[in-house]
Amino acid sequence: MKDFAGWVPIRIHWKPDGLKVDWAFLDDLRFTDPFFEQTVGHCLRHPANLLFRHETSMATLAELNESSPGLPPAGFIFHGSRCGSTLISRMLAALPENVVISEASPIDAVLRSHLRDPAITEEQRILWLRGLLNALGQRRHAEEKSMFVKFDSWHTLFLPVIQRAFPSVPWIFVYREPVEVLMSQSRQRGGQMIPGVLEPAIFGWDEPSLRRMSLSEYGGRVLARIGEAALEEARAGRGRLVNYRQLPGVVWPSLMRHWGADCAEQMPETVARVCRFHAKNPALIFEDDAQAKNRAAPEGMRLFARQWLDGVYQQLETVRLAQAQSSGHAAASVENKSSPNPPLMPQS
Repeated sequence: MKDFAGWVPIRIHWKPDGLKVDWAFLDDLRFTDPFFEQTVGHCLRHPANLLFRHETSMATLAELNESSPGLPPAGFIFHGSRCGSTLISRMLAALPENVVISEASPIDAVLRSHLRDPAITEEQRILWLRGLLNALGQRRHAEEKSMFVKFDSWHTLFLPVIQRAFPSVPWIFVYREPVEVLMSQSRQRGGQMIPGVLEPAIFGWDEPSLRRMSLSEYGGRVLARIGEAALEEARAGRGRLVNYRQLPGVVWPSLMRHWGADCAEQMPETVARVCRFHAKNPALIFEDDAQAKNRAAPEGMRLFARQWLDGVYQQLETVRLAQAQSSGHAAASVENKSSPNPPLMPQS
């Protein structure tokens, strides 16, 4: 495959001779769904796109990076899960000038590749990550000028290598009151909350340690490790912390300025419209359930929150408020009282 116009890497997988890249022809299909895989699914429903796909080596990503530079990343979104990051990515995707990649499995495959093959070096992963984001950021519409990437929650633990690959890209970490996150996860657990789905080495554990944890303890400690990783990088002066309760007003124009993206003072109606619907299920009107989650949380869940998460949450809050004070952010308050945008409620 020599002409990559309209082609997008949709999967990175292992074969006996190493990692391979699957490409699909998306043509002008934009990434407007809540998640990358949903847009890919729409593409593959077309019989021609399902049948006529291409497979290349990982080296092709580096070659494309040299021959066809795409949109450089304008901003990265990291998160602790169930804290409004999908709302942010959908607000960005509502504008035709933005390419938004949300929790793409090829990115996960690159970041975790060394756990499958220890011979893969950090330098290789950095090279692959740069090539992959360049391929995902190929301009397919004339108006596109900014690319944003929302990572999976556990990718926060890969922040050092991601920052090595893209040292100048501004990033944020979104977090939420622990009991609300645990309640959301109890209703529908994310893969990172289930022991064995991810390699325990990501969190600094081994298999025997994993077997000693209950399901609840595992989930609490996973969320704590993600928060601690963000906290460490934020304390080093990198990135910006965002509390769930600041959403959606903090996005426009505060975060847009943080990312260096062009924006008017007032949030466009196309973006504001997104906030009225459920971020992960846009067919539903959003209903704020934060208070209901807090009221319904059982005492055992509150105990785990106090044991594993409350300390990290309070430290994140301390650093966030210090960041706001030092930089003069008007968005320091979780109430967003000074926001010029409509009084929309945050989403889970």
